[in-house]
Amino acid sequence: MDDHSHEYVGTVYVLPQSRTFELSTTIHGIPATITGTVCQQLAERLHDPSPDGLDATLVATRPRRVEVMTRELHERHRAPRKQHFLMRVYEIEEQARPVPLSTI
Repeated sequence: MDDHSHEYVGTVYVLPQSRTFELSTTIHGIPATITGTVCQQLAERLHDPSPDGLDATLVATRPRRVEVMTRELHERHRAPRKQHFLMRVYEIEEQARPVPLSTI
């Protein structure tokens, strides 16, 4: 089993009830679609109604920078499989953080 993370820029569609996502992006100039599962910490933030929570409807409004972890599973007598996990949505998190008074 191998895990590695990559950052992508693209349009992310999140289904918070089923904890799944679809990312439309380009990889080496070729359009690609990555589908997978939303990680537990991000799923909790999508369900959180407080100001620190994320709104799943706002995620897909424009292209976002996201972190996706890919797990490659190698099992005996089976073909290798890849699982993708949405770990982070950067722009939404940066907007949610308060601005320190020293920078104003």
